[in-house]
Amino acid sequence: MDLARDFLDSAMRDITAELDEAHRVQEEIENATVEAHSEDNLIHLTVGPPGRLRSLRLDPRVKRLDVETLSEKIVEMVNNASLVLQEEIANRVQALMPQLDAAQLFADYREMNQPRD
Repeated sequence: MDLARDFLDSAMRDITAELDEAHRVQEEIENATVEAHSEDNLIHLTVGPPGRLRSLRLDPRVKRLDVETLSEKIVEMVNNASLVLQEEIANRVQALMPQLDAAQLFADYREMNQPRD
């Protein structure tokens, strides 16, 4: 009887440890961010899940850019930072759940959410 109880206690400790790790990774993912800056250092931004722009700082010298160029740069930077963030999150999920093809899951998600022309 003690052997069965020891086995169950050990299994419960393992399950609890895995759940704790899953919660830790979930919190890490929720708080993950990617920072980006333009080559000319005029634009600095931070993106968090699920690709949401969290901060945007513009150097006053950005006024020398026309509005269209500025908006294109910002959109491109946000999209690129979002891809980097998705890759980082996929790596964290993959480490937690090796049986899951997290990279393919996120690739499918990106494909489903591509803008339609």
